[in-house]
Amino acid sequence: MVSVDEGEDLEEKKLLGSGGYVFAKLTEQEELSANLGVPQIFLANVGRLNESRFSKYYCNKCGKEYPGSAVINYENPNEELGEGVILVEKGEYKCRICTNVIAHYRKFNKRK
Repeated sequence: MVSVDEGEDLEEKKLLGSGGYVFAKLTEQEELSANLGVPQIFLANVGRLNESRFSKYYCNKCGKEYPGSAVINYENPNEELGEGVILVEKGEYKCRICTNVIAHYRKFNKRK
C-alpha cells in the first residue's frame, strides 16, 4: 500500500481504469508515477491506495457513481518472473454493487 507522510499535501484526482474511474486523493509523487504523458491518470499505475483516500467511484457496468471506495482485493505472490523481476503484489478494484473490475494493478521489484 502506498504510504503518505503526515505533512504531505494531497489533491483529489480522477484516475481511470478499464471498468470505470475513481476520485482519490494523491500526493504529487503518486500523480507523477501514474501519469503516462497523456492528460489522463491511470489507477493501475498508482497501485493500492488506502480506502480512506477515495471520495467516489464510477462503474461502467452499473452506469452509476458511488460514494467511497471500490472493494480492493490483493495478494502478495512474491513470484519470480525471470531476469530478477519479482511480482510483489497484484490486485484489483471492484464495484461494491456488481463486482465489475474497475481496474487491475501489479507491483514489481527487481532483485539486486
